[in-house]
Amino acid sequence: MTRFLRFTLRTFTFMVLLLVLGLGVIGWLGSEHLVTPKIRELQSYHHEILEAPDEYGLRITRHQASSGIPYLMAVPSPRPGTATKSRELRASLSKSDTPPESWGRIHGTVVLLHGHGGRKEDHLPISERFCAAGFRCIMPDLPGHGDSPLQRATFGKQEAALIEALLAEAEEAGGFDSQPAFLFGISQGGAISLLTAARHPDRWAGVVSVATFTSLDEVIDSSARNFHPALRPLAPLVTFAVDCGTRLRAGFSPAEVRPIDVAGQLDLPVMIAHGNRDHYIPIGHGQRLFEALPSPTKAFYEVEGAGHGWVMGKDARRLYPAICSFMLSSLDH
Repeated sequence: MTRFLRFTLRTFTFMVLLLVLGLGVIGWLGSEHLVTPKIRELQSYHHEILEAPDEYGLRITRHQASSGIPYLMAVPSPRPGTATKSRELRASLSKSDTPPESWGRIHGTVVLLHGHGGRKEDHLPISERFCAAGFRCIMPDLPGHGDSPLQRATFGKQEAALIEALLAEAEEAGGFDSQPAFLFGISQGGAISLLTAARHPDRWAGVVSVATFTSLDEVIDSSARNFHPALRPLAPLVTFAVDCGTRLRAGFSPAEVRPIDVAGQLDLPVMIAHGNRDHYIPIGHGQRLFEALPSPTKAFYEVEGAGHGWVMGKDARRLYPAICSFMLSSLDH
């Protein structure tokens, strides 16, 4: 073998090993972010609502499920203060086909599931509106998030059963009838909502899924392609590396998390909302989920100008009434 060939072979071998090492590091770090995201600290608006809930029209209590998952429960306050968002929501509903009944009357329960990297308190402003419409709100910290003692997120693989058990325990401990019950989720939470509903559709009155993906591996592949132009040719290898890391860390493959598959099983009321400027999970995901739904009672809401992290806030004055109206009209489904 000539010196040139030996040099070429060594160089090629070195580059292959470097590529394998690099993919290994990317897969390990990527899977870490996926299943154990950085815990988000409580924000100032969280503290403001928790310290004076009546001012926001809420009565909030803290609980813990037998699984260790902590959750907040919010109901309409008997002594609401300024409650600006609550009053705006009720004013909007009063002009719709589903006008609100007397303040404080509870029609059912909504389990609110936060997005990846979020926490239960992120849903406090949402619960302001839902409680004003007459819903009891249950907000858990999903595994790998907030104050949950369960360390790894699995995007529905374990969460679906945990949510079912949590609702049953909350109902028994609180001495209330949780039915009719809805699932509401954003991004990761939306995927878990759809997966949970598909397990026992008869237990749920409906689902509202916001900015949700069709399949988790597609999101990983898209993220790899968009992270840097140099990574685009390597995107399938990056996706494979993250898949391997996730299997080692949490015992599941991102390719197994496919809300698009269960969407075709749901004949209960489902509302899909998605921002048309979402570059992380493009609106096509939401459209495909909507098209797959066999339910005769379904709705699609396109949020104009909203990116992935600002769907609920971008068109709040119209989106919240639309969601609440959808749930109220689905009560007798």
